Amino acid sequence: MTIPESLNGFYASPVAINTDKKWIIAVIDGDILVVSGARSSGPVIDSDATDLLKFFCERRITLGQWQGRDCEVWELLPEAAATEGFTMIELRTLLMSAGDEEFSLACRAVQLLDWQDKHRFCGSCGERNIASDSEHALECKVCKINNYPRISPCIIVLVIRGDHCLLARNSSWPANRFSALAGFLEAGETAEQALHREVFEEVGVQINNIRYFGSQSWPYPGQLMLGFIADAVTDDITIDGIEIAEADWFRYDNLPGIIAPPTIMSGRLLQQYIDESTLTYG
Repeated sequence: MTIPESLNGFYASPVAINTDKKWIIAVIDGDILVVSGARSSGPVIDSDATDLLKFFCERRITLGQWQGRDCEVWELLPEAAATEGFTMIELRTLLMSAGDEEFSLACRAVQLLDWQDKHRFCGSCGERNIASDSEHALECKVCKINNYPRISPCIIVLVIRGDHCLLARNSSWPANRFSALAGFLEAGETAEQALHREVFEEVGVQINNIRYFGSQSWPYPGQLMLGFIADAVTDDITIDGIEIAEADWFRYDNLPGIIAPPTIMSGRLLQQYIDESTLTYG
């Protein structure tokens, strides 16, 4: 199977093409089992190395194709964590260091398992749903209703004011950990409306000149992060005191001690702004 270059080697299809060898994402209670030490290839395991894991596999779902091979997620029994030659990694830790393709695969693997777990029964009649053979859907044979994986769109925005950017600390985060502002879209909202509302609600700042940056899947449990950069119209900060514990303007070369890595959307937005500011002000 030839995958378009624009897909970076990953084709998110629900249907297997039955390749001789496969790639496996091994999941135990929402975390990832990887090959240990120097042999590690991140979250993706060659099927040649999974013979021992087959005995612990409770469920498998086709994720699509990666680098020309079928790719599956295997949900394993907890006992598989003790298998020689493998190591458990927390999903959040993995996402902080994974490349784009591996990030997509791990997100998709965990999201599909979570979706099936939470939609085992029809929400209309209560009958058990059955997994479709032709698409990622759970079917109620009684109601003739198909349920598809839930994806919740979120906006995340780096608000800038010249050589400073606005970062905030969530009330549940440790001291000195800051990020861009983010929030879910409400029913009936556009992304642009959500941006204006979230920024104003959380820090009391008004924005304009919104620029779309990019998107990224985020598996907690099934968000699609829509990344933006926007200019501040006002700069007085008034935090909501509930979700946001503190917020401030930070110069691009004097950021807080703990910020997101460039593997996730908040870090990507920051890195883009740092690069642009260094050229402009540096």
